[in-house]
Amino acid sequence: MLDLELFPPGPGLPGGEVQDSAHALVLSTRLAWALRQREGDHARQIAQSVLASADLEALDGPQGLWVRARMTLVLAELSLLDMHLDPARSLLQEAGALFETLQDWQGQADVQWLKHYEAADRGDGDALREALRSAILLAERACDDQRLLLLKMTLARSELFRDQAQANASWDHCLPRTTQGLRPACAAALADFRGLQCGLSADFAPAAQWLIEAFRLSMESGQLRRAMSVASNLGYTYTSMSDYPRAVEWLQQGLGLARQARWPGALSLALAQTGDAMRRIGQLSAARDLLLECQSLLIEHPHNRSALLALKYLAEVELDLEQNDRALENFTRLAECALCVDSKDLHTDAALGRARALLRAGRLDEARAAGLHAREVAQQQRERSTLVDVLWTLAKIDQAVGSSASELLTWTDAALSQAEALSGYRPPPALLEMAAALHAQTGDFSQAYVLSQRASELRQQVFTEESGKQAALLHVQHQVEKARAEQEHLRQLAQSEAERAAALQSLHSVLLRLGDCGKEITSQLSTERVLQLLQGHVRDLLQAEQLTVYLLDECGEQLCCAFGQSDVGDTPGPIAVADVEHECARVLSGRAVLLMGEGTQTEPGRGQCMVAPLQLADRELGVMRVVGTTPGCFGEHEQLIFRNLCAYTAVALDNARAYEQLGELQRQVAAQEKMASIGQLAAGVAHEINNPIGFVNSNLGSLARDVRDLLDLLQLYRQAGPLVEGGAGARAQALAQSMDLDYLSEDMPRMIAESIEGLQRVKRIVQDLKNFSRVDAAEWVYADLNECVESTLNMLTHEIKFKAVVHKGLARLPPVYCLAAQINQVLMNLLVNASQAIESAGQISIRSWQESDWACIAIRDNGCGMSEQVMARIFEPFFTTKPVGKGTGLGLSLSYSIVKKHRGRLEVESTPGQGSCFTLRLPLSGLEEAQQSS
Repeated sequence: MLDLELFPPGPGLPGGEVQDSAHALVLSTRLAWALRQREGDHARQIAQSVLASADLEALDGPQGLWVRARMTLVLAELSLLDMHLDPARSLLQEAGALFETLQDWQGQADVQWLKHYEAADRGDGDALREALRSAILLAERACDDQRLLLLKMTLARSELFRDQAQANASWDHCLPRTTQGLRPACAAALADFRGLQCGLSADFAPAAQWLIEAFRLSMESGQLRRAMSVASNLGYTYTSMSDYPRAVEWLQQGLGLARQARWPGALSLALAQTGDAMRRIGQLSAARDLLLECQSLLIEHPHNRSALLALKYLAEVELDLEQNDRALENFTRLAECALCVDSKDLHTDAALGRARALLRAGRLDEARAAGLHAREVAQQQRERSTLVDVLWTLAKIDQAVGSSASELLTWTDAALSQAEALSGYRPPPALLEMAAALHAQTGDFSQAYVLSQRASELRQQVFTEESGKQAALLHVQHQVEKARAEQEHLRQLAQSEAERAAALQSLHSVLLRLGDCGKEITSQLSTERVLQLLQGHVRDLLQAEQLTVYLLDECGEQLCCAFGQSDVGDTPGPIAVADVEHECARVLSGRAVLLMGEGTQTEPGRGQCMVAPLQLADRELGVMRVVGTTPGCFGEHEQLIFRNLCAYTAVALDNARAYEQLGELQRQVAAQEKMASIGQLAAGVAHEINNPIGFVNSNLGSLARDVRDLLDLLQLYRQAGPLVEGGAGARAQALAQSMDLDYLSEDMPRMIAESIEGLQRVKRIVQDLKNFSRVDAAEWVYADLNECVESTLNMLTHEIKFKAVVHKGLARLPPVYCLAAQINQVLMNLLVNASQAIESAGQISIRSWQESDWACIAIRDNGCGMSEQVMARIFEPFFTTKPVGKGTGLGLSLSYSIVKKHRGRLEVESTPGQGSCFTLRLPLSGLEEAQQSS
């Protein structure tokens, strides 16, 4: 609406000097225009009293016509605000005729301005744009630059919804880039246009900044209708960014303004936007009620944009409720209406909705055709946020058809690429998880891990904001109810509204407190600490005397008690997931809260019991069970708190588990780095040891030869001793007897031979150490796999010799092109696992053979073996059947990755109680050429 302080109704009364009575009527006109921004009924009374006043009858000629035209224009606008479109049209025709008689171009421009609002409420896009073009020509004729700029920006805004690309091409360079120097009304219109321009291009962060500025300027210039529209668009913008607290805050402001003005058009838009927000947080029944109420307000105006938005949101609600036929019918109606009013954005939404509804109904060919059509429209309109959903939907359709993982990644990667290009946009965690699963299927575990981590982080953000969103949305729902009640019988329900406000305030306080509890719980990174804090909050918020938390085991077959006691005071045993007789197993499979012991059915001395699953998206973590102090102590209020506590607990436990796994991964990486450093050090030490071993070995050989010569010489001297005359011969004989020369002659060669044998053993150990550490670890070389087996066995002698006897059957193998150190690591992991699977006195057999173009090594043990469920998951990162602290679950996962890098295979066979056999197969040819070409 035009602000009369900035845009006077006209240059003044025609005919020169204005009489006092005429001047008073001009002031009344301005007062009526200002008041109609705040109090419609009061403004109508003023305008009607002016039209019926004697002073107006006393004004002759142009003066009276001018005042009558202005008063009629005020009444026409008031009728438009009340959605009385036919009376408004008659009043606008009357005012237009009066201004035409006066040749008042500004007045005629204002008439066309209001006609564009009438066309908007009727959903007639062509009439809307024609009215604005006429208003522009009249403002140019009146030489009114400010009116002209405002009208151009309004036309540009309307054309954005019809054809965004064309509107940008036509208007972007014609309109100012900044609001500086503009009057508030024009500045508000510019900010509104720029905000919608960014929002429809999915640049949500700048869109929000522009729209916030537009709201402030609209309020300053008294443009309440624009302010309500901007507040609703801000709610939609923040909803698109998944920032529901801010979205609800702006919707609340729009509702507050609509409540004051009580204009059906503005109220219906607020109801539609609020219904969509409540749908997004899962309150489907309340959302449907709001949207049906919106449609009832606009039942006579089916092509009104608010009515079309309500139809779109209602179709989404029906889709969420799995009412696929109703949803398809509503989306089809939306597509027809969007074509009638030439609304490309709603046409895109309708095409996407039809694709989703057809997918739900199993009509896959039709769904894919509708999805491709939606992609084409979204690309033409450059609706990048909608394009993310379209590409994701196409991935789901192809997944239902049975396409391969690589084909599905084409859609998911394109969707994530679009999402990354959007400022302030958070991609759906489910999309990230789907892409992660597809990357895992194609063997890209690194990317799968990154996407999974990112999805987990986004889910944590969503859950930590949950309490604020619920409180804000409950407050908005309260505002909607208040507006509806005030419209019907405000005076009669004043007392009940006050009571409801008090109850809401109490609930709001509880939810705020619950939000603080959730932040405290989810900030913990220790499972034990999470459960300790949870127990305190359960006692404070629910007045429960007993809390028990069960968590799923690694195999997903049993619920094990992680915290609490049973009803008789001892630690509960494990619960089989398949045990449908147990309430915890039923709750886990049914994914719903179970309330037991209602009313008189409660056992004597026992309070009411609630059981709920701990779930995160589509994953179940366990079950939480609380027992109250008295029968019937858990009402709706307590059940709401319990559901929220379960949600916070699931997030906190998942975070704690992820943190613990991250710690194990960090320790494993540190250990690997340490082993790598030790390996390099060992290789260096081995090199240094080899030099002295070499010359000591050489010296011992020379010494053995020389000692043999000396002993021969001594033997000759000894034989010649009796022939020697004098005391020298006697002394030589005595000395030989005292030295026991016969023993030395036998012992010295034996000692030298043993020393040489010991040096050879040291040399072999050093060589094995060098072979295992492999200084050339990063180099691809031709290696003897049998040698790798021997060196690895030498390194693990002390690990294996007390557990099992090793039987080797190594056949001759050709050299294999590989990273020898990494193959040693695989063999070590397999041998260590075989040893750990044996309690004592076991058998480990190692066999190698050539099979066609493969070199094969099989390691078999007679240990505990594995079940089929465990065997299906042994190559998953972090999966382990060992106790906490005994294993990271990374050994076999890393081994599998290494073998895949070598284009080999790692196969496993196992029988519980009989043992396991791992077979490593590496190609004998082709890998060197592949490495060189890459």
